[in-house]
Amino acid sequence: MATLIQDPRQPHSWSTPNLNGNGFTTASAPNPNQRYSYTPHPSRATQNAPPMNVNGGSTSYDSLPTLPPHNEVEMTREMLVHVLEHFSTLLPKYFDWKIVQGMVIPPSQGMRFVVHGGACMLLHEGLYALSVQQQTASPSLATRTTTRDIDYIHRGFIAEYGQSRFPDAAERLKACIKETARKFGLGADWMNSDADIALPMAHDPTGKLYDPIYTVSVTPQNMNLHTIYKSSNGFLTLVSVTPFWAVALKLVRYTKWDPVDICLLLR
Repeated sequence: MATLIQDPRQPHSWSTPNLNGNGFTTASAPNPNQRYSYTPHPSRATQNAPPMNVNGGSTSYDSLPTLPPHNEVEMTREMLVHVLEHFSTLLPKYFDWKIVQGMVIPPSQGMRFVVHGGACMLLHEGLYALSVQQQTASPSLATRTTTRDIDYIHRGFIAEYGQSRFPDAAERLKACIKETARKFGLGADWMNSDADIALPMAHDPTGKLYDPIYTVSVTPQNMNLHTIYKSSNGFLTLVSVTPFWAVALKLVRYTKWDPVDICLLLR
């Protein structure tokens, strides 16, 4: 049986899971209007490095307008798709994809992110349809129509695309996120992995450390059921965490829209 352990990184604003004997967590409900802040781990300080340009080198942020650290723009489902489509077009530049006879040649299956949070509720066709149905049947019930960010699992991204493939993958991605933010007037954290610090790790039966959330999210079954977005150019795919992990993460955080989201996930 896998044994869950806490991520040993430094303090943060998310509640670190407090696992009891049954593997469940308990957490008090925070203020629904609370905005979470995050102090990055020292190893992530380089993520604010200037973006690479197409021909190599870098572009200094000194000449660019300063981005607000937190995104305050409420993004609808339609806006999310528009933002992600643009984000996908930047991936070839920042990750040096090959161009043959004017055609971009992406790596197999393009680039994949495992995501969770409010964006999944809006982008998942089934959950979004349930939300619309609920709003039509019971207009008085609260319904999520927007989100301020996309939560992705950064450590899974690094495991898949970093290390030997792109040692500076974190810096490349951060630059891509910031360029997209400037395009749409968003805050720097419109796409972030702040929640990673609170996500559990586990040991498999052999004692090897692994990420249980990311591992089960990229299984063929989950990808078939919960791939929530594919860009029109085929460069970008978003896969939602499994429903039981989605509920668990929302129970840990439990802010404004989480009760509504949990009800939809359990239907």
